[in-house]
Amino acid sequence: MLKRRQLFQFAGVAAVAAAGGAAWMYYGSPRSEVLAGGPFRHYPFDPVAADNFQQKLFIPVGSGPFGVLDVAGPLKIRATAASFPLLPGRESPFLLYQTEQAGKTYQNPILRIESGARFTASLDNALQEPTIIHWHGLHTPAAMDGHPASTIGPGGRYAYDFKVNNRGGTYWYHTHAHELTAEQAYHGLASFFLVDDDDQRRVSKALDMQLGVTDLPLVIQDKQFDAQGKLLYKPGAHEAMMGWLGDIVLANLTPNAVQTVTPRTYRLRLLNGSNARIYRLAFVKENKALDFTVIGTDGGLIERPETVSEAFLAPGERLDVLFDAGQARPGEDIFLRSLTFDAMENEGPAAGPGGMPGMSGMGMGQMMASMSSSRLPLGLEFNILKLSVTAGERVVAKLPATLSQVKPIPTEGATQRKIELSMGQMRFLINGYTFRMDEIAFDVKRGAVEIWSISNPALGMPHPMHIHGFSFQVLERIGSPPQIAAMARFGQGRTVSDLGWKDTVLVWPGETVRVAIDFAHDYPGDQTYVFHCHNLEHEDGGMMINFRVKA
Repeated sequence: MLKRRQLFQFAGVAAVAAAGGAAWMYYGSPRSEVLAGGPFRHYPFDPVAADNFQQKLFIPVGSGPFGVLDVAGPLKIRATAASFPLLPGRESPFLLYQTEQAGKTYQNPILRIESGARFTASLDNALQEPTIIHWHGLHTPAAMDGHPASTIGPGGRYAYDFKVNNRGGTYWYHTHAHELTAEQAYHGLASFFLVDDDDQRRVSKALDMQLGVTDLPLVIQDKQFDAQGKLLYKPGAHEAMMGWLGDIVLANLTPNAVQTVTPRTYRLRLLNGSNARIYRLAFVKENKALDFTVIGTDGGLIERPETVSEAFLAPGERLDVLFDAGQARPGEDIFLRSLTFDAMENEGPAAGPGGMPGMSGMGMGQMMASMSSSRLPLGLEFNILKLSVTAGERVVAKLPATLSQVKPIPTEGATQRKIELSMGQMRFLINGYTFRMDEIAFDVKRGAVEIWSISNPALGMPHPMHIHGFSFQVLERIGSPPQIAAMARFGQGRTVSDLGWKDTVLVWPGETVRVAIDFAHDYPGDQTYVFHCHNLEHEDGGMMINFRVKA
């Protein structure tokens, strides 16, 4: 019996034959040849070539696009269509959230608010299709969460009013209209939601950090463009399975971005805003990975700073890191890079018994992505951002030993729940369910603690699993692929990305991840939330379930 890897290999060859060789294939071809061909004419925005990184990084400050908005009073947010110069000199179709405060206009504002404050806003839908906003990572009543059932049609309005109950941290907001989430988010309906508290201010003061100067929100996304440089989104059957992959990587909407830095410590609030791409992040100088310090994950600061040289970041996840640019001399460059990896490593070598010739060494992720319209396979190494070091005062971070208190969820007597990820009839499933708006997969009791064992079959795909309304703590990884096991230095198979409070966790093929969730809240009545894969094509393809918190 053929393994799935082999089946896809045969399917890929058959597809090429059927298409007369027109389909994109990358089976060991020189990278320069791949980038030079095809209908694309906008390179040198190739993210692999280091010499191409010459576009000044867009840093969100003030009003306008992605301006930092300190929320003071109710907001009127309008979802609308526009055009945006994602590539220099070229306008692309774009969707954005527009609002005003104190006479200033903002597009996709970075919202900043104090923990414990009240957030009030209305969403007006000026699009020609339904939409809704999900406040990713925030603990809200179900009616405020952006459940797909709350979607409003063109011309509709939705009112939000909730207390920000989260700890300080880097959260975000994005569209969540079912079967439209992937396309709408890809075209721009997303931005940061920053929460401040005493712990955050204490760390910023200790590090002498200033938002927009030494404290940089950085969203990483991959996009495709057509021959005219217009944003392209045309997923076929393969992309619906794999997820939509771009071939140009944007940092804060900037291709081939470069940022000038001095020899001091910088804080980067990293958000993976891609539809499907996983990043294996490292800071690299002359092919050597440099140390950086993780201070926060999805739900804010972790307990202690942790120094590492690499970390995975899946769609929907955030990492709050400190990087010392003084590890390079003035005139030298450091690259934030995504290192190579095999997304389907647990399946074993690509060209095992019965494998196709000429494919030796190609991981399943690379092989599958090569069958898509993207020329940047999942797991290929490429650059994201160049840090160009110039002379300046040497400033070294002096972090407190304890950043914040992260109390473990008490798990004695916790309910055990199995969550099985699978695929059937070309649909992605959770416990055998594909998403139906009015179907409840299971109930949990308000105030209960549950341990979810989320299992992904070895013949599966990586799934970044996200829960609405609650945060969780990662307890254990079991059966991890070697590339993850090698990074697991934090007990029970956990990596640095698993620390602290989480709302999204990447579950690799062949792996089981155990998480603890405390379903305590103060909202009256039953509350219905969703749990889903944050590969947005998977989500739109049905990899989502409703669960109900019973009063």
